[in-house]
Amino acid sequence: MRGGTGLACVLASLVAAGCSRLVLVRQSYSIDPPPKQSLPALDGVVLAMSRVEVEPPFAGLSLVYRTGEHDLVHDPYASFAEPPGWLIGAAIRGYLANADFVRDVVTPGHGLRPDATVEVAVGTLAGELRPGGASAVLAMRFRVLASPGGAREPSEVLVKAYCSSRPIARATAKRVVAAWNEGLADIMTEFAADLSASLAVLRGMPPPPGAAR
Repeated sequence: MRGGTGLACVLASLVAAGCSRLVLVRQSYSIDPPPKQSLPALDGVVLAMSRVEVEPPFAGLSLVYRTGEHDLVHDPYASFAEPPGWLIGAAIRGYLANADFVRDVVTPGHGLRPDATVEVAVGTLAGELRPGGASAVLAMRFRVLASPGGAREPSEVLVKAYCSSRPIARATAKRVVAAWNEGLADIMTEFAADLSASLAVLRGMPPPPGAAR
């Protein structure tokens, strides 16, 4: 992540030109993959991951804030370094590659034949700016397809929605993006446990200790 923009000042400039005397520089931010933690599990699964789909209100480069039940504001001074779908997809691949049950993460139709395909849709990627306080919300839906026993048509082995809503002490673009990164890490911890359990059952193995059933 790079730089920081005060949301209070940005929103004031949108509504009442409250920052008209300040020189505001556009800043760019990223959703980051985790550091590589281990070598691939040679006996692990191969996952294919499609492009991450992001709902239209949140799919653009500008950061989006929800200021009311149906009110969305696009920040003119803070944006993603790349489209959010690309950034989130790269980060998710990094988290999956670090999982101790994963051998590789490939693009569908390329590389190794996958044991399962992961599809991701982002429904909400917004900073919530309300009178009671600010928060960063990330809501996602994962769908995992596999072909047990070499079946010709894949079937769903896991479909689940995950959501992170993290309060922010001070409403700035930098803090919103940092909270999204933290929220994604939490979501991926939960999803990896769910995925491990689902694939273990699919392969006729007991779920790993502590994994969601």
